[in-house]
Amino acid sequence: MTGPDALWLSLAALLAGTAVAGGLQLLLKLGYSSGTAGLSSRGLPWWTRLCWWPVLWLAPALVAIIPPRLHQRTERDLARCDVDGQLSAYRWYALRLCHGVLAAAMAGVLGLALQQGPVVWALPGFVAGTFIAPRWLSLLRAERERLVCKQLPAYLDVLTLCVEAGATLTASLRMAIDKAPAGPLRQIFERVLREIRAGRTRLEALEHVAGVYNIEGLNALVTGLLQSESAGMSLGTLLRAQSEQRSAERHIRAEKLALQAPVKMLGPLVLCIFPCTFVVISVPVIARLLDAVQP
Repeated sequence: MTGPDALWLSLAALLAGTAVAGGLQLLLKLGYSSGTAGLSSRGLPWWTRLCWWPVLWLAPALVAIIPPRLHQRTERDLARCDVDGQLSAYRWYALRLCHGVLAAAMAGVLGLALQQGPVVWALPGFVAGTFIAPRWLSLLRAERERLVCKQLPAYLDVLTLCVEAGATLTASLRMAIDKAPAGPLRQIFERVLREIRAGRTRLEALEHVAGVYNIEGLNALVTGLLQSESAGMSLGTLLRAQSEQRSAERHIRAEKLALQAPVKMLGPLVLCIFPCTFVVISVPVIARLLDAVQP
């Protein structure tokens, strides 16, 4: 197969893959209804929603395969990112398998177009497609933890004002949620209120939710609330001290990132800016030297 023919075959494979993905999305919107609670893919990335229909069919087959310890660990990881309402551990592994099969198919078609063997290309494609979802989950968890640490001092200030005005901690959480913008910390406090409505005490709900997300600032807040409850301390004083401490930690993180910026800029500076500057300066000099040397 000549070069132009291989190029056209690769383009046709890409268009076919796009058409299949679009058809799956159309079936998902028109032909399949996910009205049952817990089956909605809303809020998940688009590449997850494209594979949602085969994931729902494949997940029950993985119940007897995944060991309980791995299932529990995956459920904890999904709960930390607040996607456990849409994705169970079985659907998570079904999603990874679907991504691997789709990536293997596309890589196999590409290898067939290049006449290098579809299997040689399909195996790395399957491995790469399988690891797309865990990479997305780790990035999502890191971003959520960063936003929680960033938003926590402001939330603590609002809670302090409400508590010092005479409201209870539960009422203060409700008022803070009503006035706060959407974000991961709002979802965490909403989960605390759901735990309280489900029958847990206030401190039990806070301790359980902090254990689910396992964020340093949130754990420190819950530990302080438990100590104040046992020692009889003023809740407003504790919340104000926690707010000041979280604000100080936020400034320390900002200073650390500012100190890391010159080091991170060193690579682009050496690899990109210095060579371009050298070319801009040296080319006119070399041109003049060549003109001077020539008779």
